[in-house]
Amino acid sequence: MSEKMSEVYEAYDMEVINSGRGRGFTLLRTDKGTRRLCPCNIGEARLAREREFKDNLYDAGFTRIDRCVADRDGELITCDRYGNPYILMEYFEGRECNPNHIEELEAAAKNLAEFHKAGRLLWEKESEGSGRTFDGEPGGLSRKVKELKRVRQFISGRKVKNDFELMYIKHFNYYFQQALEATHMMEEAWEADAGTKGKEYKSEKQEKIIEGVGYCHGSYSYHNVIITEEGIATVNFDSFHVGFQLVDLYQFTRKVIEKTGYRLETARRIIEAYGQAQPLTAKDHEYIYILLKFPEKFWKVSNHYINSRKSWISPVNIEKIRKIIEHEQEKQKFLNDFSCYFGVHKITK
Repeated sequence: MSEKMSEVYEAYDMEVINSGRGRGFTLLRTDKGTRRLCPCNIGEARLAREREFKDNLYDAGFTRIDRCVADRDGELITCDRYGNPYILMEYFEGRECNPNHIEELEAAAKNLAEFHKAGRLLWEKESEGSGRTFDGEPGGLSRKVKELKRVRQFISGRKVKNDFELMYIKHFNYYFQQALEATHMMEEAWEADAGTKGKEYKSEKQEKIIEGVGYCHGSYSYHNVIITEEGIATVNFDSFHVGFQLVDLYQFTRKVIEKTGYRLETARRIIEAYGQAQPLTAKDHEYIYILLKFPEKFWKVSNHYINSRKSWISPVNIEKIRKIIEHEQEKQKFLNDFSCYFGVHKITK
C-alpha cells in the first residue's frame, strides 16, 4: 500500500489485512471486518445526518447497511497529507444483484419493502407532534415538464443546430406529450386521493400524502444491492430523503426493465414480491404505472444536455436518444400489458 494511504488507514482503529480496488473506492479487509474507503464529496453536515439516519435505521432492525465509521478522533472525514478528504464505511463481501436473475430481484424488492417499513417508522417518530407535513408529488413530474420546456426553448433558439439537437427537436413533441399526459394523470390521482378541491385542497392533500411517506433510499438499484452469503446488504444512501416511498420501487423496476427488456413478467414479479412484505393497493399500482409512463430517459438526456458544454456534443448522447426511440414501441406495449394486468385502465378511464 502507498505511504499516503497508509497514513489514512492508521487514523482508524483497525488493522488492514489487505486491500483491493472497487468502483470509485478502496475495499479494505481489516480485523474489524470489511470496510470501504472512498473520497468524500459531501459536506460535513450532510455526512453527520447520514450517519445519524443509518444508526437509527440500524437500531430499528434494518442492520445490513454501510454505516459510517469515525476515526480515532471521532471525526467522520479524514484527510491525507495533501488535504484530500476520505470517509470510511462498513461494507460487505459479496456481489451486486444480478438484473437478469429474477429470484435475486424478488429478494431485492422484499428488502426494499423492509427498508421502507423501517424508514416510515423513523419518519413517523421524528415528525410526531411536530406538525411537520410533506408537500410534493411522486417523481417531481411537474418540475421535469418545466425543464423539458426550457431545453426545447433553448434548442429552438439556436440558429445552427448539431446532429443531437436536430434529432431532439424532431422527436420532442412526441415525448413531451407523454410527459404532459403522465403529469396530468398524476395531478388527477393526487386530487382523487385527497378527496377535495379548492382552497382546502393543499392542506388536506398533505395529510393524505403522509400515508405513503417515509424515508427513501433515493437511488435503489441493483448496483446498490449486495448479495452476500449472510443475505442482502443495502449500500450507497447518498440520496436518502423523506419522500413518497413508491418512487424507490418505481425506479428499481424501471432500471431493471430498461436493462433487461420491457417484460411484464419481470416487473410483475418485482412489484408482487415487494407487495408480499408491504401490501400495495390498486391506487399504488396506478401511481407506479403513471411514473413508468413518464418519458424518464428522454428527460434525463435533456437534463444532461442542458447542463453540459454545448460546443461539443458527445456521441454517447446521440446514441442514447437513438436507443430511446428504438425501444419506444417495446415500452408502449409493456405499458399496455402493465395496465391490463394490474387493472390500471379501470382506474384511469
